[in-house]
Amino acid sequence: MMARAVAPHSKRRSKPGGEVPRAAEGLDSDLVDSLIVAIEDRIGSGEVLGGAWLRQEALAQELGVSRMPIREALRRMQTMGTIEVVANRGARVKLPSIRGITETFEIRSLLEGHAAALACYHITSAQLDQMRDSDSKFRKIISDLKDKPRGQNLDARLEWVGAYKQFHAVMITATGNKRLAETIEGLHRKIPRNLTSMALGTDVRLLERDADEHTQILDAIDNGDAENAQRLTVAHINRTCESIVHKLDEFLSTEGQ
Repeated sequence: MMARAVAPHSKRRSKPGGEVPRAAEGLDSDLVDSLIVAIEDRIGSGEVLGGAWLRQEALAQELGVSRMPIREALRRMQTMGTIEVVANRGARVKLPSIRGITETFEIRSLLEGHAAALACYHITSAQLDQMRDSDSKFRKIISDLKDKPRGQNLDARLEWVGAYKQFHAVMITATGNKRLAETIEGLHRKIPRNLTSMALGTDVRLLERDADEHTQILDAIDNGDAENAQRLTVAHINRTCESIVHKLDEFLSTEGQ
């Protein structure tokens, strides 16, 4: 199975904005907004898988609220396109379309390739150490998976998502270009990071290839080789896109049977 029902951890942050629909009159709008942010955070970080069912009762219990604000939060998320409601089954995290994925990754490859080149000129020793830390985590996860029984891989997948996020975030921050960083982060939010881990699964061969690509990018940046860093980053992101599209196409074909 590609996904399972998950209830998000409680998080309270500022309102994402927008008017509260008339159907929500009488509800605490700040509470509904905080619930939306909590759920979206877990989807974006990869803690909640694409296609996962979101059960109102489980969400209400996890977050310590009644089902009414949960129902409104899910209704608004459906309007935003984050989830879909399936008749007689409930709410499910909406998977991005294949076209949406390819278009997003096309832009991302160009921008992150440029970011890798800029990082060669501006990255600090501390930032290089952070990227090396991510690289080491990739290798440790692969080593651990070789000794782990099948099925006991959820923690490894979450750790991989965290290391992946750190590697790319540090590289982008190292450019010193805040507008570029904000734009790339917006693209990341359109494609949940867990899709990468789902595409790789626990196939050690695929994980080793992905780790090797990160190591090559890191080495190019460390050596100040802007042209190679850009080329390797573009190739890495394009390959990641191909893997995700292939896995998603398989999943959608199975769903249609």
